[in-house]
Amino acid sequence: MTTSRTTSEPAPAAEPPEPPETRRGRSRASRLRALGRPNFAGLLLAVAGFGAALTPSLLPRPWLFEGVIAGLGAALGYGVGVLVSWLVRKTQVRTPRAEVRRWAWRGLAVVAPLAAVLFLLLGVRWQNDVRTLVGMPDEGLLTAFVVALVALPVAVATVMLCRGLRRAARWIARRVGRFVPAGVAAAIGALAVALIIYTLVTGLLFTGFVSAMDTLYAGTNAGTAPGVTQPLAPERSGSSASTVAWDSLGIQGRSFVGRGPDAATLEQFSGRPAKTPIRVYVGLDSAPTAHERAEAAVRELTRTGAFSRKVLVVAGSTGTGWLEPQATDSLEYEWNGDSAIVTIQYSYLPSWISTLVDVDRAREAGRELFDAVYATWSTLPEATRPKLLAYGLSLGSFSSQSAFTSAADISARTQGAVFVGSPNFSEPWSTVVADRDAGSPEWQPVVDRGTTIRFAGVAGDLEKPAGPWDAPRVAYLQHANDPVVWWSPELLNRRPDWLAEAPGAGRTPEMHWYPVLTFLQVTVDQFVGVSVPDGQGHNYGSTMPAAWADVSQPPDWSDADTARLTSLIAGYAIE
Repeated sequence: MTTSRTTSEPAPAAEPPEPPETRRGRSRASRLRALGRPNFAGLLLAVAGFGAALTPSLLPRPWLFEGVIAGLGAALGYGVGVLVSWLVRKTQVRTPRAEVRRWAWRGLAVVAPLAAVLFLLLGVRWQNDVRTLVGMPDEGLLTAFVVALVALPVAVATVMLCRGLRRAARWIARRVGRFVPAGVAAAIGALAVALIIYTLVTGLLFTGFVSAMDTLYAGTNAGTAPGVTQPLAPERSGSSASTVAWDSLGIQGRSFVGRGPDAATLEQFSGRPAKTPIRVYVGLDSAPTAHERAEAAVRELTRTGAFSRKVLVVAGSTGTGWLEPQATDSLEYEWNGDSAIVTIQYSYLPSWISTLVDVDRAREAGRELFDAVYATWSTLPEATRPKLLAYGLSLGSFSSQSAFTSAADISARTQGAVFVGSPNFSEPWSTVVADRDAGSPEWQPVVDRGTTIRFAGVAGDLEKPAGPWDAPRVAYLQHANDPVVWWSPELLNRRPDWLAEAPGAGRTPEMHWYPVLTFLQVTVDQFVGVSVPDGQGHNYGSTMPAAWADVSQPPDWSDADTARLTSLIAGYAIE
């Protein structure tokens, strides 16, 4: 009988624990591998994109906006560099020797930081040049440091986001590649990621943003500005005699009818008996549709006796329903109260949001209101009916112009118009500018030798050209540095005429066009368009007395009166 004996193997000696330093080093290396080795051409063009983004645009940019744009410029440059590298590899160009690549990286490590610092310092100088042009104080060199602190994380985050999207597209392509050719799979992966991004941005994110803004500004619209009370004068909408309820006007409507010069104030300015100016406003809550609001406005005009006044202005309001006091008050001073101004509200969102969601409502409001007023006005005897004028500022200019099919239609159905800071997508503004006389610049066109339509940045521009200005007179006010006028999606891939021409007043000659970057710069400029002094950017208040005087031609009004009124209007706070 055989006896088996089990022998136990000695346990292997335990490995010594890994030092913490090694674990940390391995973790750092893992993170670096996840980040991927930076691309040489990408880094080179990132510095170039960073510098291009810091170049000046239309208006001075706050440090936060400056940093964000600089970071996006660097990320854009990096992406272009990666694309160039990929294309070069596809052509199978011989790769430089290892020694050459090593010295190239060393050179880049020295040159890139120095170039970035130089661009930051130049950026401060460029911004100060623009600040000087618009009458603002300089910023110190510390701004460069703050801009860098913002730009770096923006650039890194943008690059990492793009890498993540690329990995997602590749992951989808690998799954699909089991069933279709590789090229088709890659296209499907890219398309799928693009659709997901589009759905998120235009669906969830955009809808959520609009919903949040709608809730916020709906609450604001329900309020009343400090110092504004319900008017007692029957010439105002919202008064006890009005067919439009005070509570339905919205915050901007209540401010419009509750403020402005009264007869006593006008008499003090003119030295002659004055009338209480008529102000008609119909809010979003006053009637459910634009057509019904326009009809309610005409009823108010009839009730107040507006069709027997000397001048009647059909105005387009901005996105919030606001009308600029410098514009409305100027006309009332010039006509000594023998005037009426009417508008309807189509939104309570700021114009930059309304441009995204309420453009159709703005267009509809402009057409419905003018057509309704014109239908009644045109039936009145020519000898006694008021001078009919059109007016609008910013998105209100777009809304007001939407009532007309062409410049000829403006002349045929009005007796004058003042359109101020028209958005680039306004019609017939864009057609008028495109048809300007040969040799005249886009930022201040001359149209048909100025016989009917004239463009101005400052009051004196309306006197140019020297030839006759026939009635009805149409004035377009626009500054060479107004981003609302010059912003367009075409800036993404095309240099506009106004940037190819010699710069107009207020625009630095050091502004140049760069694909995508100039679009981003001018987009940001819109957010600071009214943060600059009057007479610059999107601020036109001081030009309104001269514009109304030239277009409406009030009786017994002199250049000295215009100067006095301009001085008075200059004391208004920019809202």
